[in-house]
Amino acid sequence: MSGNGDTDRVFKIGKDEVVGVGSFTKTLPHNEFGEVCPEAFKKLVEATRGNGGGFADVPLGAGNSAQLTNPQAGLAADQLTHHPAAYSMPPAPAVDSVSTAAEMTELYWMALLRDCPFNQFDSPEVAKAAKEIDSVFRKGIADSSDAGRLTPGVDVPGSATKMSAITPQNVFRLGLPGEEIGPKVSQFFVRPVGFGTQTIDQKQRPYKTDLNFLTDYDSWIYAQRTGKDQNGQAYPKANEFDGSFFERESRYISTMRDLARFVNKDALHQAYFNATLILLSGDAKWTPGNPYGDCGRLQAREAGFGVLGGPHILALVSEVATRALKVVWNQKWQVNLRLRPEAYGGRVHVQVKGVNGKKRAYGLPGFVATTEAAKAVEKRYKSLLLPMAFTPGSPTHPAYGAGHATVAGACVTILKAYFKTFETINGVDCPIAFSSLVERSEPFFPKSPITAYKTGYFKKKDSSETDRCVLEPEIACKLTIEGELNKLAQNVAMGRSMGGVHWRTDNTRSLTLGEAIAAEILAEISVDSNEKPTFEFRTFSRKADGQPRKITVTAGRIYADGKLVDTHSSAL
Repeated sequence: MSGNGDTDRVFKIGKDEVVGVGSFTKTLPHNEFGEVCPEAFKKLVEATRGNGGGFADVPLGAGNSAQLTNPQAGLAADQLTHHPAAYSMPPAPAVDSVSTAAEMTELYWMALLRDCPFNQFDSPEVAKAAKEIDSVFRKGIADSSDAGRLTPGVDVPGSATKMSAITPQNVFRLGLPGEEIGPKVSQFFVRPVGFGTQTIDQKQRPYKTDLNFLTDYDSWIYAQRTGKDQNGQAYPKANEFDGSFFERESRYISTMRDLARFVNKDALHQAYFNATLILLSGDAKWTPGNPYGDCGRLQAREAGFGVLGGPHILALVSEVATRALKVVWNQKWQVNLRLRPEAYGGRVHVQVKGVNGKKRAYGLPGFVATTEAAKAVEKRYKSLLLPMAFTPGSPTHPAYGAGHATVAGACVTILKAYFKTFETINGVDCPIAFSSLVERSEPFFPKSPITAYKTGYFKKKDSSETDRCVLEPEIACKLTIEGELNKLAQNVAMGRSMGGVHWRTDNTRSLTLGEAIAAEILAEISVDSNEKPTFEFRTFSRKADGQPRKITVTAGRIYADGKLVDTHSSAL
């Protein structure tokens, strides 16, 4: 599919014809309203549709503007997958659509609740957010005029035909199978990770509470023109000017700001590499189609290693990331060029409040500025700009699709396929309990059932443990390996939105894109390996009955619920 048409649209604003209203234009010249210079935008669009050589000639918004992030990556060929241009995604919601306004409402609420501890999501304010987000999401789903509108079973919790109610339990989640159960933060984020003879402590030093950025128009327009904060730092160095941007003590991920912090500095595949180590040390079982597994035809005398063993999965969960990035970068630059939420916040502000007494009617739905979330943002910051967790705002590449989410989709799919995450009993697919994993505090100690945790702010005698406590047994027993892997993907993907840099639909549709890329790579492994393995996993998206599809990869082919499928459309 092609983009949503925003790149080629000319908006009639009063007597002016304006381009780029719905497109990424950061680091280019902008007028006082944050609208891109037409000639500069023309150069950018021409570069995206050329052989890559034109990006060097795209005009700078200022002399010290940040670099565009890897705009030629999506033009790179790859011998292990198809060319990035061979894949497609559904169109993103249009800039003036109901769905984009609904997504912005969620982003306003995320910014307002960025410092609310996850164990305090039973508050009246979170309930108010859930109620309003439920209402606007339903408006977006019903907007049949927008080809990219919110879709049940993919973009929001629920089945392919019906959205589930948004509640304090599932607000800011995606509805992935099993992901709605238990704490907001995946179990794969809240425990030490055995890295050979060393241990990875997953605590991090958090960003300063209640410190948001680009909430005044001067800093916002400066960021659009330069891609930097007012200390001259671009996104890779966000919040690093001095220690005043950080809290003093490290902790486990306990708030949305903490998740935003992680996904600003992660090594992209590191969360899934850590999860692999936890699964391996936890005695997770191989998928039944692995001949070296418990019931495999080779396990009596042979063990997997460089192929279909520990070193294979540890390398593969990292390797798929580069394939995912090439494909999604093509979607970002060569297909969609979607604007970031911070730029849309500028559009809302200029349309409603204006600049120097002048307003611009972009045609954005009126409700986006009158929701409880928007009114709270305006009251707190005297603007309708989206409060950002990062000093320069968003990175210097377009929004749709999302790199983190595509990598998350690919890596988590590899893990769900390599390890046994469900078993079929009487024709019903039953997810494997997370409690089936084991752990031990020392190599020579006996193994014990793995402990599940929740994070937030807790009052305990040991002040170093105020951010994590043992999860109640009645909830812990409901957690599944599949659900916690899906939750890990959701945490990383939506962590980007929690920082203000991505739309919900960037994340959801990129997860399924990554899933399709992983399936294709698994298909290659199924024929390249001498042992001829078969892989099985369940999809992120849900069918009309609310259940995911079961994917089987064997003999180089991919089957969804028994039917042969093509992964290029990113839809399994």
